[in-house]
Amino acid sequence: MPAKPGTDVTAKLVAALDAIDPAIVGGKPDQAVDRARSQCQSMYQFPKDKAKLVELADQRFTAPDHPQGFGPDKAAKINEALRATLCPPPA
Repeated sequence: MPAKPGTDVTAKLVAALDAIDPAIVGGKPDQAVDRARSQCQSMYQFPKDKAKLVELADQRFTAPDHPQGFGPDKAAKINEALRATLCPPPA
């Protein structure tokens, strides 16, 4: 699991998620960072299984208006945003 990011990385992560859908962060950046760090760990565990990673992102990233997640399209975009900001690519 990546270390808790500094404010600059957190800001980039929040901005990337807000660009997908502002409800993903929903004014709770610490919660979004915790979910993102957990998702990074899954990305490391299953680097080739895109379908599983989309499913996990959809389960992890929920909101009051989206209790079942944001759907596979947005989940895939969440994964892309995490790779670009927080999750280092697997070696």
